[in-house]
Amino acid sequence: MLSQEDVNFIENSLSFEEKASVIFLLYGQRNPQYALQILTVAGRAPEGEETNFLVDWMNHVPQAESWENELLEALTIMEQNLLLLQAGFDDAELRSKYFPQTAEIALHVHPMLKGLYHFCERLSDENAQKLVIQLQQSTTFAPLKHECMEIILLQLLINGNIELGLKQSGVESNVLMLTAACKAAELYDESDFLKSIASHYNRNVSQPNREQSDATAKNIPKVDDSPNTHARSNITLPPAVQPAISSLESYTFDPARAGIVLLINQFTFYRETNPELVELVPSRPLKDRKGTEVDKSALERLFTDFGYDLLVEENITHHQILQAVQHAVQRTQPVHCSLVVCLLSHGQEGKVFGANSIPVEVRAIQQLMASERLTGKPKLLIVQACQGADLQSAVPVPIYEHDGLEGSEKTASVFMDFLVAWSTVPGFASIRHIEKGSWFIQELCAKLRQLYRR
Repeated sequence: MLSQEDVNFIENSLSFEEKASVIFLLYGQRNPQYALQILTVAGRAPEGEETNFLVDWMNHVPQAESWENELLEALTIMEQNLLLLQAGFDDAELRSKYFPQTAEIALHVHPMLKGLYHFCERLSDENAQKLVIQLQQSTTFAPLKHECMEIILLQLLINGNIELGLKQSGVESNVLMLTAACKAAELYDESDFLKSIASHYNRNVSQPNREQSDATAKNIPKVDDSPNTHARSNITLPPAVQPAISSLESYTFDPARAGIVLLINQFTFYRETNPELVELVPSRPLKDRKGTEVDKSALERLFTDFGYDLLVEENITHHQILQAVQHAVQRTQPVHCSLVVCLLSHGQEGKVFGANSIPVEVRAIQQLMASERLTGKPKLLIVQACQGADLQSAVPVPIYEHDGLEGSEKTASVFMDFLVAWSTVPGFASIRHIEKGSWFIQELCAKLRQLYRR
């Protein structure tokens, strides 16, 4: 438990810019007007003079709001690792709990505030100045003395130019004005980043209990499913249009240093009981994924034959999924050729489920894999999971299941599995044979072996 002396030590170990960041993360949702007043006073104080606004915050925030966890998360987001160590905390444990580099994931701090903090960190001084000039042209706020972007954002929050959103009330976030200003300043990457964090937040607000696949089968002609062959699409390309392997674009691959494969296989599921997370649990229980062991074995054989080092995780929570991906990234060395992550689970559009029935954004996994240490290396993410509630043209087949909630009838898709990282397209279910595994994984493994032999 942090004491008042601990909090005072932490506060006065921070620079003014760092104080602006922590106040932004803690007060941005509760009272941005007061936060701006605090920082205005702190900015006018002589350099080195102690402040006590964090102690005031500690004493006034209701205990039920878990002020200590919120403060620790804010400091972890800011990557104040040395300061956390000096205060007696395990910084590695806090990083694995709060994922400071993943903008979309927040436990106690408002998710949009975390995302906006990352937005500020992305801006160079030059680009920040360009954005401020553009904002002054398009809004009514007066120029501020400090060029700290968090202070600018507090002003926009006060004026209503930015809306953080509130999940409990179904209120979506709105950063359209800031996004437009970025575009006008030709900061296109930053504009896309803002769209991404707002879209992620609003998706959960708009459809908090969005279920997986629970569709009704369509009556279409039956496809051949011989018991001696694995079901697959009967579409073939004529020789003239068969895809060719380009000799112009390829990665160097050496089986002796192939790299790391992380295989996450979710077979059984339970319902999370943590009050802070229970609203994310789907209304229907997730069924066991029969047949997934076949996919797991096929992937293990494939990548072992290719020379990869395997990391296998089974039936892990949503947090542990992200931890496992982070660990795989750290295990990938400069000499390795690539990183492969395979996710076998239930899912819904843009998400996969942990064993505790809490969804994880696939975008968050991609961001973890997009580490600077892996620049120039191919990073393959294979997802066998539903991506929505609809089924493509399908027929009733009793020995097939989909990676979603139980519907009124088992169905199989005719044109479901393509040679892509996703087992299906956004908005649709993904089919898994309860004895032979999923069409996608089995066809993918066969195709990769075929191409590798070439």
